[in-house]
Amino acid sequence: MKKFGTKCISAILLATTAMSLAACRGTGEDNNTIRYIVYTGGGSLDDAHRIYSKVDDIVFEKLGFHVDFEPYGYTDYSNKLSMKFATGENFDMCYSGSLLSGFTYSSAAADGMFADITEDLPKYAPDVYKSLDAKVWEAAKVDGKIYGVINEQLFARSTGVAIDKEVVTAMGLTQEQIEENNWTYQDVITKAMEHIQKDPQISPDGKVPSTTLILGNGWDEFIMQSHGLDALGANSYYPGVIEAVEGKTQVINQFDSKYFKEFADFCRKAHEAGWIDESQDRLPVTSNQRVRLTGTYYPYVSDAALYNSIGRDFVQFQFGDPLMSTANVTSSMTAINVRSKNVDKCLQFINLLHTDKELFNLLTIGEEGLEYQWKTAYDENDNEYQYVNYIKTSKYKPMADWAYGTEFNGYRKRGYAENWVEAVKSINTNATYSPAYGFAFVPERDLEGALDSAYIIAQDYIDMFLDGSFSDNKTNEEIIAEMNKEMAPYVDKIIEAKQKQLDAFLAK
Repeated sequence: MKKFGTKCISAILLATTAMSLAACRGTGEDNNTIRYIVYTGGGSLDDAHRIYSKVDDIVFEKLGFHVDFEPYGYTDYSNKLSMKFATGENFDMCYSGSLLSGFTYSSAAADGMFADITEDLPKYAPDVYKSLDAKVWEAAKVDGKIYGVINEQLFARSTGVAIDKEVVTAMGLTQEQIEENNWTYQDVITKAMEHIQKDPQISPDGKVPSTTLILGNGWDEFIMQSHGLDALGANSYYPGVIEAVEGKTQVINQFDSKYFKEFADFCRKAHEAGWIDESQDRLPVTSNQRVRLTGTYYPYVSDAALYNSIGRDFVQFQFGDPLMSTANVTSSMTAINVRSKNVDKCLQFINLLHTDKELFNLLTIGEEGLEYQWKTAYDENDNEYQYVNYIKTSKYKPMADWAYGTEFNGYRKRGYAENWVEAVKSINTNATYSPAYGFAFVPERDLEGALDSAYIIAQDYIDMFLDGSFSDNKTNEEIIAEMNKEMAPYVDKIIEAKQKQLDAFLAK
């Protein structure tokens, strides 16, 4: 999933929003049409009207009302959604979740922006409600009430590293070998890149081509998840996490820890070895890509996504224990505007997306023959199966299956095992739960300026290490010390507030 880079909303905007909602609750324009603000994932939507029209026809035929879609991409979704709430604009439902920096589900729900659906959810969306264990729904509760529908997907997060299948075969690398030798993600990426650097077919004269290694948003992806750190329902760029896999509940400053030092050291190593370029996380995707952090170990799904975007087979390896945290479970959700008069219709539509596989795939990937076609492949046991092959000329590519209902409704992709849904659900079922599970930090008004300032500082330094724009004349220890000195005016009050709320939650 893509990380949102928008900053926090100001305290004034949130206060204005809360007042306007209180004054306008219950207003609406068309009780037979639900207006749905959707997240698009940064893909192409040039031909979306055709798809939305067909989805609307099906919904009207089956449920008797219409759906009006309004899509926004990841770069401006949070800001535009917050402005709609602030100005009292009429709409019924929207994409939400812990991914939305500055407009997280828990904060918006606590500020009175979303409708309480605790009783309506099992009544109007029974299939959705029954699909998840009661303990999973605990993550969606704010002050004991449910304000959003969890979009079903992989919840338990651990680090995934994907490597070109040809490179893996040449190295003889296996998951069993990794576990037997206790190799870390650093060890495996290092071994793979050293192999690639020595391969004249890939790296002429020992020079690794641009974008061969992609670290992406490395801080979240191979530190937070690899070590089982829980950001307590907040963005991981804000100071204050717990070491969840060790069962600890003491809030620490992750930027003044061994974990951040490990992140910085690996980034410097990768740049000095010539494996990645400056601004590597913002370079366009190329066919050079052979090693990348997939963010989260997601069996089959990440491999298929890489094949579709890169055109190369990858093998994915897992590092760290899968962790169930509030932020992981609530990363992708659908919430209903507190002002909506169509709560029942919104939940019925969500339930239909959950139960109607053809409708789900029409919305998420488009029409057969225009957006995709069925092709034949063979699995590792030489069994034939049909999979969805995307048509490159298609102009409708939302690239966000996980933002709608249940990703498990998705048609089989190339490289997916027949039992991929069961494999993913098994990870969720057998995962470790954070001791802070069900808790989400909700900032007090006087903290928002501190959070914004700390976020900006963290982002600048994290980007510095990822991009390789750090000073060669300074050690990582010196750079990290400078970072924490800049954060000093904000860190203590943020951590104190997180610890206070967490202790109160645990006391209950």
